[in-house]
Amino acid sequence: MPMHRDADALIVELSSEAETEHLGRAIAEVVSPGTVIGLIGPLGAGKTRLSRAIAEGLGVDPGAIASPTFVLIHEYEGRFPVFHADSYRLDDPDEFDALGLVDEFGGPGVCLIEWADRVADRLPEGTWWVEIEPTGAASRRLRVRARPIILDQLADRLGPGNPPLHDC
Repeated sequence: MPMHRDADALIVELSSEAETEHLGRAIAEVVSPGTVIGLIGPLGAGKTRLSRAIAEGLGVDPGAIASPTFVLIHEYEGRFPVFHADSYRLDDPDEFDALGLVDEFGGPGVCLIEWADRVADRLPEGTWWVEIEPTGAASRRLRVRARPIILDQLADRLGPGNPPLHDC
């Protein structure tokens, strides 16, 4: 999977769901408790698919993972707790506060927030940002913004010596 760095991001070109899963599992290898990941992209970009891959990489039962679009927030047990939220249906950022997810920031779990651009001012400093841009029917360009050391670790796990765990 082609990738390159610019000044503040790792840009990854994905051509399939298998590569999306590989990226999600690589992210799961470098997250630590307290990590907040904001996912941004249009409808159908793959935010939930990537969130599912990250959660699976953290040991969450794949059968338990569902889109949070209507429930707004799910909590899963894995290597550490995974909180998966969706801001799409919120009318204003104050509704995000009412979900109580901000109480989990910096805690023992990982927070995955879809449509994070709608609540960006509510997310903590140090939030990882994943912008997903569809470039074709199955292809995507992802721009991952995080601390440089995190981007280096992620690039190492995505490198040619680390093939996808399995094909979908």
